[in-house]
Amino acid sequence: MPEPRVIDGRDMEPPEPLELALAQLATLASGEELVMLLNCEPLPLYAILDRSGYRYRAERRADGTNEVHIQNA
Repeated sequence: MPEPRVIDGRDMEPPEPLELALAQLATLASGEELVMLLNCEPLPLYAILDRSGYRYRAERRADGTNEVHIQNA
């Protein structure tokens, strides 16, 4: 399995992380994973992923970072 693509949006201003994620999702191959690191919970992104049929799981790290793993279903 290829290494996941990573977007570290912790130092970005909204909506930049969401825009980068959408651009990456457009080219995400089946089985490939995109990992996002964020300071907030990306509720708008979750809604888009649900509507578009992507699988994702999110976890909060001990340092407060939200880590979201996204795969093309």
